[in-house]
Amino acid sequence: MDCVVIAGGVPQEEDLLFSYTQGQPKALLDMNGRTMLERVVDAMQDSTQIEEIVVVGLGSDMGQNFRRAVHHLPGQGGLVSNALAGVEWLNQRRPDAEVILVSSSDIPLLTGAMVDDYLDSCRPFDKGIYYSFIAKEAMEARFPGSKRTFTKLKGVEVAGGDVHLIQPSFATSNVPLWEALAAGRKQAWKLARAVGFSVLFKLLTRRLSFTDIEALVLKVTGHEASVRLNPNAEMAMDGDKPHQVDLLRAELAKLA
Repeated sequence: MDCVVIAGGVPQEEDLLFSYTQGQPKALLDMNGRTMLERVVDAMQDSTQIEEIVVVGLGSDMGQNFRRAVHHLPGQGGLVSNALAGVEWLNQRRPDAEVILVSSSDIPLLTGAMVDDYLDSCRPFDKGIYYSFIAKEAMEARFPGSKRTFTKLKGVEVAGGDVHLIQPSFATSNVPLWEALAAGRKQAWKLARAVGFSVLFKLLTRRLSFTDIEALVLKVTGHEASVRLNPNAEMAMDGDKPHQVDLLRAELAKLA
């Protein structure tokens, strides 16, 4: 299958990461001799199941070196639009593709084995989207100093994973929904408008379950979803803050 890696995002001066990036895309941050993006692409190219890779957000390789050829698209102005641009571009090249993998570019501890394990767990690829969470216990056991933000669902606290599997038709037929969800990530009333106040109430009272989320996706989009816990905390260990970048670099130094 093919893969979209989202590499947009340039921290501004008010962002704590600006002192690290100095006006450059976060994807270009050095991670012990390879950029953040290079390490994610390394993992995808180490996978036995990934073929074409399109990086959306930079427009060119910007001096980076990849083991195999990688396609590049310029940034489209936002997280959702970047992901959709990559999905649409790949779908034009291979319109019969069952699913496309979508990943962020800031999880440099990802490995090819983790990608393969995740893809195998999603077979037979009959759902519109496979969304991964990482349990708080798994995150804090693997990365005790990460200070990740967790969402309290029914019976479990989770961090959102950064690698998901999606059917092209599911992505491109629900653009307004994706835009609304992205806009509502930090504003509860926008989130409620996108998913409904009853769902938001369940979330706020810690009664929202994976089954509830799957049922909501089916109701809103007409496509089935699979929401699941992934055991590999590396798939959610992204470098959003300076201390997290330091943590990632320290972990990579151990592996050198």
